[in-house]
Order: sequence, then C-alpha cells, then structure tokens
Amino acid sequence: MEHITFRCACCQRVRRRNPRVKNQRYCGDKRCQQARKSKWQRERQQVDPDYQTNKKESQRVWKQKNPGYWKQYRRRHPEYCKRNRQRQRFRDRNRRNNASCNDHLAKMDALDLFLNDTTVSYFICPAESDLAKSDALAVKIIPISTG
Repeated sequence: MEHITFRCACCQRVRRRNPRVKNQRYCGDKRCQQARKSKWQRERQQVDPDYQTNKKESQRVWKQKNPGYWKQYRRRHPEYCKRNRQRQRFRDRNRRNNASCNDHLAKMDALDLFLNDTTVSYFICPAESDLAKSDALAVKIIPISTG
C-alpha cells in the first residue's frame, strides 16, 4: 500500500499524510502545530470583529488581574531589557538611515512646521450669556501663505 505524503508548511519536511485530516498542510510536531495555530489567530484577528473584541476584552481583564506584571518581569529579567534596548537602538538607526526627509520617529508633531510667530490663538464664545452651552472653544488660526 502506497502512503500519500505532503510537505509541512512550517518545517518543510516530507511527512506521511494523516487520512483523518483533510487538506493537511502541517505535521503533528508541536512547533508546527503552534505555527498553524498562530497563523489561524492572525488571520482571524484581521477578518473577525467579534474575535478582535473578545481578544481585547480578555487582555483588559488579564491586565486588571495582573497589575505591574511587565515592571516585575523586566526587574527579574535584566537580560531581556538589555537585549530589547539594543534591538531598539538598531531599529532606530535603520529607520534614520532609511527615512526620507519627511519620516520621523513616533510623536513628531507635523503642525510644528506651520506654527510660528504668525500663528495666533483665539477663543470663540457665545455672544449671549443666557445660552445653555457657554463653553469657549479654543482655536488656532494658521496662515496658509505668508504673502
């Protein structure tokens, strides 16, 4: 009797197909099954809004039950912190070397280019004081051209 084989999508080894698994793409090794599960979860996260909501909620609940977990983890694993800092420096260096003149690291305010001495702040508030909403609205007027 001839055995039907397939190539595992994770480890790339040729394996004998399990007749109970239709369209088998992964072998039974623990590492390959974990890769299969991770791929399924990534794909599900992208297409299923209920899955996304449930995942966020479970993470929120876990975070409430485990306050300070990451602070304690970093304290107990200094080698993790050291490696993470080194890798972040490497990522920053690559980003700077590969960046165009308009690319910046996170939290760069694009409005800084426009806010200068000609920019003025104003408060808009209702003229009559007997209105239900009397909050002032702060606005900034930015000139489009200096000419």
